[in-house]
Amino acid sequence: MASSKDSLPIDNSQSSALDSKAEAADSKAKDSFWTPGRIAITLIALALIVWYGIAEWSSKGTQTAGVTVAKTAPKTAPAITAAPAPLVVPLSDELRNTALKTLDGRSLKLADFADKVVVLNIWATWCGPCRLEMPELVKVSNDYKDRGVVVLGLATSYNEHDDQQHVKDYIKAQNVPYQIIWDDGTLAGPLVEAVQGRSVIPQSFVISRDGKIVKHFQGFNSSQTPQLMRQAIEDALNDKGKA
Repeated sequence: MASSKDSLPIDNSQSSALDSKAEAADSKAKDSFWTPGRIAITLIALALIVWYGIAEWSSKGTQTAGVTVAKTAPKTAPAITAAPAPLVVPLSDELRNTALKTLDGRSLKLADFADKVVVLNIWATWCGPCRLEMPELVKVSNDYKDRGVVVLGLATSYNEHDDQQHVKDYIKAQNVPYQIIWDDGTLAGPLVEAVQGRSVIPQSFVISRDGKIVKHFQGFNSSQTPQLMRQAIEDALNDKGKA
C-alpha cells in the first residue's frame, strides 16, 4: 500500500522556483568569494611568483659565467666580486715564511719566490670551473716561466677528502708542469681572508716580487679571466724595483 506522501501530486512550478533559488544562492556564494581583499591578495601572490621566477633566472645566468662554486676554507670573510678593482694587500712575513708541502713531498714557502711574480691558484679536481681554468694556467706557466713568473696550484686536504693520490693522478693526466701545494687551510684560509674573499673556488692571486697581492680573481670566466690575468702579470713584472 502506498503512503499518503506517494499519492501527493508534484507541483512543477514550486520545483522550478526552488531550483531558481538554489542557483541564485550558488551564484551569490561564488560572487561573494572574490571580495576586494581576496582579489588584492591574489594579485600580490601572482606578482611575487613572477618576481621569484625572474630572480631565479638571473641567478642562474650569473653562475654560468663561472663565479661561485665551492669551498676554499672553513672560515672566510664576506664576498667580493671576481677580478675586482686593483688592490695591494701585503702578505705578512709570517705567512710568507710558513712551511708548506707539495704533492711530491717537497718543502717550500712563498718567501722562496721573493724575486718572482707568483700566480697562486686554489682549485679542486671535482670543480668544473677549476678544470676549465687549468689549461689556461698551464699556458701562463709555459709562456712566462722565462720571465720570472711562477705558477703554483693549491689543493686543500678538506676539498679532496685527504686523497693525495687522486690529485696526483689528475695532475699527471693533465700534464700540469707547475708545483701543487697540498694544504690543510694554513695558506688558503689567510689568503682568502686577506682579500675578503668568499668560500669559493677557483680563486687566483697574483703576488708581486715584494710579497703583495696585486690582483685577486674569484671564479673563472673563459672570455675575461685569461686576458685580465695576463694583464695583471705584465703589470707586476713592470713594477720591478718600485717601492
